Amino acid sequence: MLTIKKLSDVPIKDACEAWNKGFIDYYVNMQMTNSQFAYRLGWDELSPDYSFIAYFNSHPAGIILNGIMTSNGKRVAWNGGTAVAVTFRGKGIARKLMESTMELYDQENVDIASLEAFSINHGAIRLYESCGYHVVDHLMFLKKTGSNEKTRVNFLDLPGFSLHRGLPHEVRDLSFYQHDAPWKTQWNFIRHGESIIMKNCNGEPVAYALYQKSGGKTIIYQCSVDERLPNKLELFQSIIDHLIKTEPHTISTYNLPGKNQLLLDILKRAGFKEEYTDQKVPLKQVLMKKVMI
Repeated sequence: MLTIKKLSDVPIKDACEAWNKGFIDYYVNMQMTNSQFAYRLGWDELSPDYSFIAYFNSHPAGIILNGIMTSNGKRVAWNGGTAVAVTFRGKGIARKLMESTMELYDQENVDIASLEAFSINHGAIRLYESCGYHVVDHLMFLKKTGSNEKTRVNFLDLPGFSLHRGLPHEVRDLSFYQHDAPWKTQWNFIRHGESIIMKNCNGEPVAYALYQKSGGKTIIYQCSVDERLPNKLELFQSIIDHLIKTEPHTISTYNLPGKNQLLLDILKRAGFKEEYTDQKVPLKQVLMKKVMI
């Protein structure tokens, strides 16, 4: 018999068991201890009150993690992971978890729901589409190792512009901040991160980057310029060149929107290559969204 419960009503060990069994054959390692699982819930602002676990004949069989917040005046929800244990697949458990989530989103007056899925996970994508989600972008993971000897544009070639280093929250109120970016690339999820804001001669922000340094690696989460400006290419190039020159070790992108083709072209010319999992699967995701009615 299948039973769906809120995560807040079950032991943490059951939730962690459902997670580990559901992701045991995943494309990347997602295994966690009970402590790590509990820590991740807080770190990623995923709420047990908004998340569900499926029991099949009293055994933890599946899980879905959800978070909800208000962003840019809208009630926004995100899926932090959906998985069903191998031995319980084919029983409609993932659909029941999604149905419970959609009911909760309605109760919580969610305006927009989002999630990411591996591009090759066609079964999951079909499930999400049947629940009203649509693919709105393709997300890229690129990596560059080592310093860049010959950058195309030097920051000093853009007179009148200045760079200002700060913390992630300093970009949140910029008029061109990417509120619709994937949830884990938003400023409030980049713990111990940093920001760069480029300003023109009048002190007006024209571009920014959000990134994080960890274990000898720099991860770029967002890089954006004011779309109204004619010199977007030079502004993108200057920020990327600056990061390459000041962070000469491994630099990678995380869930970089594929629709930002200008930035992608600059990164690839700078030597960034597409990443793969240990199983040689392309590290690419789709961004899916649903406008709640």
